[in-house]
Amino acid sequence: MKKTINSIFSRVAYLVLPRSVRKYIIKLLISAEESAPPRDAIRWLLGIFDQVSNAIDLQSIRWGNGVHIKHELMDGIHSFFYDRIPKNARVLDLGCGIGAVAHSIATHTDAQVLGIDFDVAQIEFAKQRFSHPNVDYVVGNVFTDIPKVEFFDVIVLSSILEHLENRENFLNDLSERFHPGKFLIRVPTFERHFFAALKRELGLFPYTDDTHVLEYSPQIFMDEMKAAELEIRHFEIRWGDIWAECVPVKKT
Repeated sequence: MKKTINSIFSRVAYLVLPRSVRKYIIKLLISAEESAPPRDAIRWLLGIFDQVSNAIDLQSIRWGNGVHIKHELMDGIHSFFYDRIPKNARVLDLGCGIGAVAHSIATHTDAQVLGIDFDVAQIEFAKQRFSHPNVDYVVGNVFTDIPKVEFFDVIVLSSILEHLENRENFLNDLSERFHPGKFLIRVPTFERHFFAALKRELGLFPYTDDTHVLEYSPQIFMDEMKAAELEIRHFEIRWGDIWAECVPVKKT
């Protein structure tokens, strides 16, 4: 009910109040915090910041007709993956979401791609918006719902690991079952902005998504890959994320 009331109020304010008046009200609300204790003021302002950030994301998805506009604006977030796909590869895009990365790989390479995700709505969207003759989309669990195959040459984990517990075991299980030649991994960094440390200091949830169980430092990522018996062949930080190419360590 509260969300509905806020939505109605926001819509009415948008229709009734000129943009200059809305801007003035926001400025007035923010300036009212100037005399508050700094920790209290920052805590309140960070809450406003999070609401604005979420609203920007929603509008960015509207702008892209269901696909976040960042896929067009952020250079390299697709080419990192398709530039590292060998010829005639079989690719597993685990947690493929709406299929943007899977489709990009299939478009720029000759790979056969299987995208899998728990979210039925996202898979349906992927089938409609990002269909490709070399891509199959599946709803379900990677360990129980993938059609029986012996291996994948490449496993893509784009913005997946930060949502999971027991990540080392998860990566080991993928290596044991699918025998990939490499993993292509993208995860968020904790140090993308000092606001994260500020939130943690104030006892607020510090991560960019409330479903994240962690966000990485370079050292945490390197330690985790070592524990998962993966060797890092390429590592970079771009757009506030870690991007890495990792290969399973051969066991003697």
